[in-house]
Amino acid sequence: MTSLDDRRRALEDKYILDFERSLKVRARRNRLLAEWVAAAIGRNDVDAYVNEVVATAITSPGDANLLQKIRADFSAAGRAADEALLREKMHDLMYLAAEAMEREDATQS
Repeated sequence: MTSLDDRRRALEDKYILDFERSLKVRARRNRLLAEWVAAAIGRNDVDAYVNEVVATAITSPGDANLLQKIRADFSAAGRAADEALLREKMHDLMYLAAEAMEREDATQS
């Protein structure tokens, strides 16, 4: 049974690491997205806006809530916000965030 217990523990550890990594990638994506949105809507206080977006992502998890906030910010700035474009940007930035973390992990190894 020891080998099965060891395998179970190893799988649990991998699951936890993968889950933590996905949270970190999502957090990085949210920061990148906030920077992009701030530029798109003409916000000069980029750091403050990034903090707003991060706070929204923490208090209201899920892409739908984040998308709702971003669309409201575009609207408040008098800019059009195509939902499909925003979702595509979120997807692209998720990929970029994951790639950046991969590079960082490779340099730390």
